[in-house]
Amino acid sequence: MKNVLAITLVLLVSAGAQASGIYECDAVDRSEWLTEERLTQQLIESGWQEVRRMKPDGGCWEVYGTTPDGQRVEGYFDPVTGEQLLLAQRGRILFRKED
Repeated sequence: MKNVLAITLVLLVSAGAQASGIYECDAVDRSEWLTEERLTQQLIESGWQEVRRMKPDGGCWEVYGTTPDGQRVEGYFDPVTGEQLLLAQRGRILFRKED
């Protein structure tokens, strides 16, 4: 019984340590990342109507906002360059950068 409990605990802890997102970026030192303010500015300058929320996820910036076309989306962006890597809406992939 103790072994089952220990294995369950290990699985729960390791699952919680993984990124929750649908895209992962290469590991880059956090000091090299664009700031939230800079990426927001970049997106607004490129036509995004709104940036509602932003958080690090999977080594990327995960952004919730409204695109120039008026679509409310979840997007993943390169943390250093701000390049758009993935856009999704309600679980449907709208754009994914090819490797």
